[in-house]
Amino acid sequence: MAMRAAAAAASFFSPSPVSPRPFFFATPLVPSPTGRSICRRRICAFPGSELTLEELNPSVELLRKTAEAVGDFRKTPIYVVGTDCTAKRNIAKLLANSIIYRYLCSEELLEDVLGGKDALRAFRESDEKGYLEVETEGLKQLTSMGSLVLCCGDGAVMNSTNLGLLRHGVSIWIDVPLEVAVNDMLKSMGTQASSDPDSFSQVMGKLRQQYDELKERYGVSDITVSIQNVASQLGYSSTDSVTLEDMVLEIVKQIERLIRAKEMMESAGRPF
Repeated sequence: MAMRAAAAAASFFSPSPVSPRPFFFATPLVPSPTGRSICRRRICAFPGSELTLEELNPSVELLRKTAEAVGDFRKTPIYVVGTDCTAKRNIAKLLANSIIYRYLCSEELLEDVLGGKDALRAFRESDEKGYLEVETEGLKQLTSMGSLVLCCGDGAVMNSTNLGLLRHGVSIWIDVPLEVAVNDMLKSMGTQASSDPDSFSQVMGKLRQQYDELKERYGVSDITVSIQNVASQLGYSSTDSVTLEDMVLEIVKQIERLIRAKEMMESAGRPF
């Protein structure tokens, strides 16, 4: 399986040239392809399922604020890291649509090559070195691509080589409550925390250990956005009130700060 993944790395990490994803300006209430009505501006950060790019159209207000904030930031790749969960992927997708970037998920690309989530999990557990090598090869190819939001798997932060490759763009740690990731994993297993507390405790223990091992590596990211912190800053009584647009706006604000800091450093380095 390792040889199969390595051989496929060059092809699956070489998508077609990046072009902006077309989108339509969102209206307050829009029917989704599944028949659901989705309030674009008030989608919570934990909608319970992964939404499609088409469902995650930014509001006109978000587009305006994004355009004002990022300015000449265009073509700088963005790498999203953190514990895997639907909230992380939904936020990354809405960010991509808001700044008119292409969205890709490295784990989904690997799943397509290997034959699904179970095959990817087996590959990672049986050959961690091979898994990291594939992640490295993919990052090498994708760091040359601008206008891209790449939702990264944990392999992107598990060694210094991959962390170094993330320096070619802007890295963002989406820090979510572990309960969100646990519920996602249980849902994928066809169970619920309320009906199987033992499974919840088991999965939580595993994810907690993984989080503790990687949080320092997540923490070297250029930007950290915590759902708990956003809720506190906005005066919400619960993280359940945080929306995807709240999260993207915080990311955009921090990107704007990075741009200003870079401009100040460049200005300070110029001769009089």
